[in-house]
Amino acid sequence: MVSNSAASSRRRARWFTTDETKRIVDAAKGQYRVLFHLAAYSGLRFGELAGLHVEDLDFGAGVVHVRRAVWRGVETTPKTKRGHRDVWIDSATVNMLKEHLGSRTSGRVFQTRNGTPLNTKTVLVDVLHPLLKKLEIPHGGMHSFRHGRVSQMQAAGVPADFIRHQVGHSSLRVTARYTHFTDAFKRDVVERLANCTQVA
Repeated sequence: MVSNSAASSRRRARWFTTDETKRIVDAAKGQYRVLFHLAAYSGLRFGELAGLHVEDLDFGAGVVHVRRAVWRGVETTPKTKRGHRDVWIDSATVNMLKEHLGSRTSGRVFQTRNGTPLNTKTVLVDVLHPLLKKLEIPHGGMHSFRHGRVSQMQAAGVPADFIRHQVGHSSLRVTARYTHFTDAFKRDVVERLANCTQVA
C-alpha cells in the first residue's frame, strides 16, 4: 500500500512529455540543446551530466560510462553504487554529442566558459526556466527530464530491470515513483484492452 506522503509526492513530481522535450531541445541554443537532449534520452542525473568527461563517451558502442558526478561544484563519485554504470544511448544522440565536441578529445562535455562544472541553479534560472516560460510549458527542473525518460521507457514496454540499470536506481520501487503516463496513453491502453477482451 502506498502511503499518503508517497502518493502525494508522486502526484507533485513534474515530468516532461516527449512533445515537451522536443520543443525544449529545439528551442535551446549551444551546449544547452545537447545537455537537455542527453538528459532526456539517457535519464542521467544533473550531477552526472555535469561530471561527464569526453573520455567517458564510447561513441563506437553508443555508451556513456558514468564514473563521476558533480555535487555543489565538487567532482565526486556517483550518488550511489548503482550510479556507477554504463548507459546506452541511441545513434542520433551519439551524433549530436560528436557534433557538440568537434575535435575535443578531453575535458568536460559540458562546462562554463572557465572550464568549471555547470551549476544546476544557474542552468535553471538562466536557461531552462526562461525557456519554459517562453514556450508556455509548465514549470519543471532538470529532474523532469529524468522522470520523462523513465516514463517513456515504461510506456514503450522496456524491461524493468533494463530501465533500473539505465537510470541507476537501487530498486524497482524507486523506478515506479518515476513513472508517469499521459492521458492519451491511458486511453489507448484501455481501448486496446477492451478490443482484446470483447466477446463476439
